[in-house]
Amino acid sequence: MTNVADGLAGVLAAFARGDLTAAAAGFGERVTYCEARKPAVHGRSAVAAHFARFAATGAAWQFLVDDVITNGDRACVVYRFVVPGGDGTARLERAGCALVRLDARGQIAEWREYEG
Repeated sequence: MTNVADGLAGVLAAFARGDLTAAAAGFGERVTYCEARKPAVHGRSAVAAHFARFAATGAAWQFLVDDVITNGDRACVVYRFVVPGGDGTARLERAGCALVRLDARGQIAEWREYEG
């Protein structure tokens, strides 16, 4: 069985440094990626394109991980997504969690986000 903590660590580190290209590389070829209240995106290339569109906006952002709970090939990532305001204050902060499942290769097979 894949250790979810090992497989997930690279993706979370890439998010932490704002490297969406490296983050997308940690998703499996047949991944299902779903942000809260948005339609699911299917496949690594679609996830990479989704991340590239967001990166092209030039918005400053932070993905802050508060906790990671693991069990076998599954995890729950408790996070805050922050877009800073121009004066240094948080313009937007959204708390949520992502339920994550890894495939046999240690790549993310499913990422499903929930707000709140």
